[in-house]
Amino acid sequence: MRRKTTTLCVIARNEEATVGTTVKSVLALVDEMILVDTGSSDNTRIIAEGYGARVLDVPWADDFALARNAALAEATGDWILVLDADEFLEPIRPVDFQRLLNDPGAAGYRLRVSGGRESSSGDGAVSLRLFRNHPDVRYRYPIHEQVAPDLERWARTEGLVILDSTLTVIHDEQRIERRNHARERNLRILRKAQAEQPQEPYFSYRLACEGIVELDAEVLPVVGLKSALGHLHQAWTRVEGMSEDDLRDLSWAPDLGAKICSALLAVGKVDDARAVARRLEAVFPDSATVVLQSIAADIRYLVDLGGELPYTTTAELTHLTRRKLERLRAATEAGPNGGHQPEIPYRYVLRCSGDLALAEGRVSEAFASYEKALSLDPSYSFGWLGMAECSRYAGDRKRALKLYLRTITESQYNHRAWLRGCDLMRQMDFRDNAESWWRKVAELFPEHPEVVAQRERESESALSVR
Repeated sequence: MRRKTTTLCVIARNEEATVGTTVKSVLALVDEMILVDTGSSDNTRIIAEGYGARVLDVPWADDFALARNAALAEATGDWILVLDADEFLEPIRPVDFQRLLNDPGAAGYRLRVSGGRESSSGDGAVSLRLFRNHPDVRYRYPIHEQVAPDLERWARTEGLVILDSTLTVIHDEQRIERRNHARERNLRILRKAQAEQPQEPYFSYRLACEGIVELDAEVLPVVGLKSALGHLHQAWTRVEGMSEDDLRDLSWAPDLGAKICSALLAVGKVDDARAVARRLEAVFPDSATVVLQSIAADIRYLVDLGGELPYTTTAELTHLTRRKLERLRAATEAGPNGGHQPEIPYRYVLRCSGDLALAEGRVSEAFASYEKALSLDPSYSFGWLGMAECSRYAGDRKRALKLYLRTITESQYNHRAWLRGCDLMRQMDFRDNAESWWRKVAELFPEHPEVVAQRERESESALSVR
């Protein structure tokens, strides 16, 4: 096995507290270290140079891609490893690292990221951080920069692929004031980029992401959802007409589609959500993120229409949804110990399996799915919500109420639990409790359709009294 060389590329500004840890974590793996300093006034340069890094001074121009590409242009290694100056790589034996670099079919690797900006949920995420060094492969976009489009296009011409790996990047938790500053900076750069390139859908997508609040991949109807949906729609209208090949080059398109589906479901537009899912599934049939939202939309469709659909339509849609769930189950149930990092957690699949079974009246099957999800994560709020629904279906309303309470104890942002619990309290004539819960719903989820409708009714009533 011929040894491949690797260049570590980092950009930094005033990172003296963490940059040493970043560099030390890869000293045994890399042959060259390049740090682009965008204007530090602390000891960042001294610390980096002390570990052997070559430091380039690049004035900050509100453009992360420009800074990253400045490092790539100077790199001489066969491979590039990209870290931020507040991240470090979990230990890996150099011989195992070299095995990755010597895979003749690999153009690059996605690494797990724990706690970083790529992670919008507690499950972590993956990010393309290790890839072959080639002049045609450069970062795009001034904020939330992406190297995947160039790498994927180049890889296709070379007959190579981008693979998942078990390498893990740990992101140092930022202080609250630092996170707020970063968000303000990101919004400023995004708005500037959108104004300068109004036809680029990526900036609308990223603006939407800045305003979206999610719980377990489910977009919540909180303040800002309406604005985020506008940005998502703007991005979607610009990518919807692309050819399938061009759409495949957008590594962020599956997430865009998934967020649109979930946001549409949050405001009750089930048919629109299903239409978006069908388009994305045709291009990304193996994306677990896309398939999961398609399943969620179809289950919601089945639940909302109930007995209104013809039996054959219900049977066909149920069968199709079960087949999708079986595919997801096979792709996720092995988990990280099974040799790969699943795109979505296995408990999400179990939740959907339970939801579908309950929609069909298979209470025991649904209960088993939710119970298994809770065995994997006892704090999983949607698992407790499913248990509450099973109890309610079985006629045990008191137990259902206790389980709704357990659900919101695990996560106060589980809006379904608040609404379902409030509805059950009204049925049981617990009026004071129901009103208390409803006030909380209106406070936490002001853009939920039921809350909006109630405000409109109250406004009309107030006008009629006058």
